[in-house]
Amino acid sequence: MTLLVAIGTVPAWHRDAACGDLGKLFARKAPNDVEAQRKVCAACPVRGRCRADAATKRKDQLPDLVVAGLTRAEHLGGGLVDAPRECTKCGKKKPLTEFVSKKRGKTGRSSMCKTCTNARQRAAYQARKTKSTTKGTTA
Repeated sequence: MTLLVAIGTVPAWHRDAACGDLGKLFARKAPNDVEAQRKVCAACPVRGRCRADAATKRKDQLPDLVVAGLTRAEHLGGGLVDAPRECTKCGKKKPLTEFVSKKRGKTGRSSMCKTCTNARQRAAYQARKTKSTTKGTTA
Protein backbone atom coordinates (compact mmCIF):
# COMPACT_ATOMS: atom_id res chain seq x y z
CA MET A 1 0.00 0.00 0.00
CA THR A 2 1.34 3.42 -0.89
CA LEU A 3 0.87 6.54 1.18
CA LEU A 4 -1.49 8.01 -1.39
CA VAL A 5 -3.76 4.96 -1.22
CA ALA A 6 -3.70 5.04 2.60
CA ILE A 7 -4.68 8.70 3.04
CA GLY A 8 -7.31 8.86 0.30
CA THR A 9 -7.93 12.20 -1.37
CA VAL A 10 -4.68 14.11 -1.45
CA PRO A 11 -4.87 17.82 -0.53
CA ALA A 12 -3.09 20.35 -2.76
CA TRP A 13 -0.48 21.22 -0.11
CA HIS A 14 0.68 17.56 -0.11
CA ARG A 15 2.63 18.22 -3.33
CA ASP A 16 5.16 20.09 -1.17
CA ALA A 17 5.38 17.30 1.44
CA ALA A 18 8.70 15.56 2.03
CA CYS A 19 6.97 12.15 1.95
CA GLY A 20 5.28 12.71 -1.42
CA ASP A 21 7.45 10.26 -3.37
CA LEU A 22 8.31 7.91 -0.48
CA GLY A 23 5.19 5.74 -0.50
CA LYS A 24 7.05 2.45 -0.01
CA LEU A 25 8.90 3.74 3.05
CA PHE A 26 5.68 4.96 4.62
CA ALA A 27 3.87 1.67 4.01
CA ARG A 28 6.14 -0.26 6.41
CA LYS A 29 5.71 -0.47 10.19
CA ALA A 30 9.00 -1.93 11.42
CA PRO A 31 10.59 0.10 14.27
CA ASN A 32 13.54 1.16 12.09
CA ASP A 33 11.13 2.25 9.35
CA VAL A 34 9.04 4.26 11.81
CA GLU A 35 12.16 6.14 12.93
CA ALA A 36 13.10 6.81 9.29
CA GLN A 37 9.56 8.07 8.67
CA ARG A 38 9.80 10.40 11.67
CA LYS A 39 13.05 11.86 10.32
CA VAL A 40 11.37 12.59 6.98
CA CYS A 41 8.45 14.26 8.79
CA ALA A 42 10.79 16.33 10.97
CA ALA A 43 12.28 18.01 7.88
CA CYS A 44 8.94 18.45 6.06
CA PRO A 45 7.96 22.01 5.08
CA VAL A 46 4.22 21.28 5.42
CA ARG A 47 4.31 19.33 8.69
CA GLY A 48 2.02 21.83 10.44
CA ARG A 49 -0.65 21.50 7.74
CA CYS A 50 -0.30 17.73 7.85
CA ARG A 51 -0.79 17.67 11.63
CA ALA A 52 -3.80 20.00 11.38
CA ASP A 53 -5.28 17.77 8.68
CA ALA A 54 -4.75 14.65 10.83
CA ALA A 55 -6.46 16.39 13.78
CA THR A 56 -9.63 16.88 11.73
CA LYS A 57 -9.94 13.21 10.82
CA ARG A 58 -12.11 10.67 12.61
CA LYS A 59 -10.25 7.85 14.36
CA ASP A 60 -11.14 5.36 11.63
CA GLN A 61 -9.90 7.74 8.90
CA LEU A 62 -6.32 7.94 10.16
CA PRO A 63 -3.98 5.55 8.34
CA ASP A 64 -1.90 3.14 10.39
CA LEU A 65 1.24 5.03 9.31
CA VAL A 66 3.38 7.90 10.52
CA VAL A 67 1.54 11.15 9.76
CA ALA A 68 3.08 14.51 10.73
CA GLY A 69 5.72 12.69 12.76
CA LEU A 70 3.24 10.71 14.89
CA THR A 71 1.92 7.17 14.57
CA ARG A 72 -1.81 6.48 14.52
CA ALA A 73 -1.75 5.41 18.18
CA GLU A 74 0.02 8.63 19.14
CA HIS A 75 -2.52 10.75 17.25
CA LEU A 76 -5.39 8.94 18.98
CA GLY A 77 -3.73 9.26 22.38
CA GLY A 78 -3.23 12.99 21.96
CA GLY A 79 0.55 12.82 21.93
CA LEU A 80 3.23 10.32 22.72
CA VAL A 81 1.66 7.16 24.07
CA ASP A 82 4.19 6.67 26.85
CA ALA A 83 4.18 10.32 27.94
CA PRO A 84 2.72 10.79 31.44
CA ARG A 85 -0.43 12.83 31.81
CA GLU A 86 -1.67 14.81 34.79
CA CYS A 87 -5.02 13.92 36.35
CA THR A 88 -7.27 16.96 36.75
CA LYS A 89 -8.64 15.63 40.05
CA CYS A 90 -5.65 14.34 42.04
CA GLY A 91 -2.92 16.18 40.10
CA LYS A 92 -0.67 13.10 39.87
CA LYS A 93 1.20 12.32 36.64
CA LYS A 94 0.29 8.87 35.37
CA PRO A 95 0.76 6.87 32.15
CA LEU A 96 -1.92 7.36 29.50
CA THR A 97 -3.16 3.81 30.11
CA GLU A 98 -4.35 4.97 33.56
CA PHE A 99 -7.00 7.19 31.94
CA VAL A 100 -10.39 5.92 30.76
CA SER A 101 -10.92 5.81 26.98
CA LYS A 102 -13.51 8.25 25.63
CA LYS A 103 -15.02 8.39 22.17
CA ARG A 104 -15.35 12.18 22.28
CA GLY A 105 -12.78 14.85 22.97
CA LYS A 106 -9.42 15.78 21.51
CA THR A 107 -7.31 13.11 23.16
CA GLY A 108 -9.68 10.15 23.25
CA ARG A 109 -9.05 9.83 27.00
CA SER A 110 -10.75 11.14 30.14
CA SER A 111 -9.14 14.05 31.98
CA MET A 112 -9.37 12.14 35.29
CA CYS A 113 -7.42 8.97 36.03
CA LYS A 114 -9.23 5.67 36.52
CA THR A 115 -8.73 5.78 40.31
CA CYS A 116 -10.35 9.23 40.62
CA THR A 117 -13.12 8.31 38.17
CA ASN A 118 -13.96 5.18 40.19
CA ALA A 119 -13.93 7.13 43.47
CA ARG A 120 -16.24 9.77 41.99
CA GLN A 121 -18.66 7.11 40.71
CA ARG A 122 -18.67 5.30 44.09
CA ALA A 123 -19.43 8.57 45.90
CA ALA A 124 -22.26 9.38 43.49
CA TYR A 125 -23.69 5.88 43.96
CA GLN A 126 -23.55 6.18 47.74
CA ALA A 127 -25.24 9.60 47.57
CA ARG A 128 -28.08 8.19 45.44
CA LYS A 129 -28.38 5.17 47.71
CA THR A 130 -28.54 7.35 50.84
CA LYS A 131 -31.05 9.69 49.20
CA SER A 132 -33.35 6.80 48.22
CA THR A 133 -33.24 5.23 51.69
CA THR A 134 -33.99 8.54 53.41
CA LYS A 135 -36.94 9.13 51.05
CA GLY A 136 -38.35 5.74 51.98
CA THR A 137 -38.18 6.43 55.75
CA THR A 138 -39.75 9.91 55.63
CA ALA A 139 -42.74 8.88 53.51
